[in-house]
Amino acid sequence: MDVDADLGQGQREAVEDGSAAGAGLGPPASGAEQAERRLEHMREVAAPSLGYLSLEQMLSEMLERIRDELRADTAVLLLLDEDRGVLVARAARGLEEEVRQGVQVPLARGFAGRVAAKAQPVIIDDLNHADVVNPLLRQKGIRSLLGVPVRVEGRVIGVLHVGTLHQRRFVQEDIALLEIASDRAALAIDNARSVEQRAVTEIMQRTLLPEALPQIPGLRFSAKYLPAGTTVRIGGDWYDVFQLPSGRLSLVIGDVVGRGVLAASVMAEIRTALRAYLMEGHELSQAMSLLNELLVAMGRNRSATAAIIELDLESGELASVSAGHLPALVIEADGSSRFLEVPPGVPLGISLHARYERRRDQLPVGATLRLYSDGLVERRGEAIDEGLARLGSAAQAAAAAEDASFADRVYRRLVDETSVEDDIALLAVESLPLGPSLQLTLDAQPGVLAGLRSTLGRWLASEGVAENELFDITLATSEAAANAVEHAYRAEQATFLVSCEHEAHSVRVAVRDRGRWRDARSYGRGRGLSIMRALMDTVEIERGEDGTTVVLTKRLATGAA
Repeated sequence: MDVDADLGQGQREAVEDGSAAGAGLGPPASGAEQAERRLEHMREVAAPSLGYLSLEQMLSEMLERIRDELRADTAVLLLLDEDRGVLVARAARGLEEEVRQGVQVPLARGFAGRVAAKAQPVIIDDLNHADVVNPLLRQKGIRSLLGVPVRVEGRVIGVLHVGTLHQRRFVQEDIALLEIASDRAALAIDNARSVEQRAVTEIMQRTLLPEALPQIPGLRFSAKYLPAGTTVRIGGDWYDVFQLPSGRLSLVIGDVVGRGVLAASVMAEIRTALRAYLMEGHELSQAMSLLNELLVAMGRNRSATAAIIELDLESGELASVSAGHLPALVIEADGSSRFLEVPPGVPLGISLHARYERRRDQLPVGATLRLYSDGLVERRGEAIDEGLARLGSAAQAAAAAEDASFADRVYRRLVDETSVEDDIALLAVESLPLGPSLQLTLDAQPGVLAGLRSTLGRWLASEGVAENELFDITLATSEAAANAVEHAYRAEQATFLVSCEHEAHSVRVAVRDRGRWRDARSYGRGRGLSIMRALMDTVEIERGEDGTTVVLTKRLATGAA
């Protein structure tokens, strides 16, 4: 027990049994039978019946029982926010203002902060002669306080304290009773918080990772995310895939240091900010620098690793930048593997002056690109090089199998029979050969046009179409698609189809929508048809009640046959 003499000049005063001021606030004389009765009542402070209440209701009822049994005027529970180093008022009876005003007490400061920092009971006999950081205690007229730490498995998670409006000399029996209540409360709080966190985890896991992987001809995506062990605490691992306005594909993998909802919330902020930076057109190194500055400015003592890779769909070129993340793995068409050579950079949030370097590489047809978080390869007591070598071997073996997605095959070979000690996020992109035909179903939104041009350019290049002819076909198809988007402008969830065929010495492209053709307008619109006719050999427009089809044909040089 620690009498809080440091907080002021509060001294114990001799109080005879039954002489305390107020309505019998001093503990009455009690024999062994009365003491046992009080102990039994306190053991029931977190009775199973309270488990059916919400956490707030349970805490309120629990504090009321504590206040009654200790014959106190106030009972308050503060829970520790470990990341910020403060105690936050979570529930109160008789001092509800603490919760309504969001009282926060720094560790080692004031009454509650001292209880938590020393992990021992603290008593203030007379608040009039003590220094406290919470003005509500004086405003309420509290004279005496008794506080004890709330522990779970030896770790302090909060403080439970009671107070009286009249000066009172708390004795050892009061401390014992409040510590019993604290132990009971700790179990109930821990269980309730686990339920709360499980619900939050499920929501965050559904919202923070991509709802679905994109469907892009010539590319096959697979991904996997697994939390560590059986814990309900979500971590900060994540992956993301999205197409940029330029038509390039952005692939992201990252890992925020730490666990729990705060780590996941930091991850969500990073993910959202990174999308915004890349969609605005920032170059990869600049986007990573902006992300680093953001994380430093957040001031939460959080760091993260991340890697960004942009894939040019037409050329297969990769542009990569890393902030302390493990290198991406490329499995070539012949089954050999290699890691992308990208300067690792400084993890995000470590230094405001960190700089990041972009490197270029290639993802040829038939190759697979794999991004992953460290939980996939790291093992306790093992060098990271061993884990990377194991990943390369597993990826080579997975490339030869076809029984599941590539991500699932690699996962099974690495961790299927191993206890997962860290979260795992992994993303695989397989570059597949394109055949002589291409079929696309696209949302009728302007944002899809850049991706259409990139995908069509990649297909034409794979068919050996000359660069000048590739340009003509791509631009003409883009104009036809833009008209299809305009047709469906007011439709909900409208789509249009693009069908491409390479036959003999020609390419035929059909763009079909369910709207109505719009003729040229006097204010400069409607020139798309003129552009199509100037670039292609034939342009046919089929209008009907069910929509419009534009058929474009281009005769090719003999070398593309």
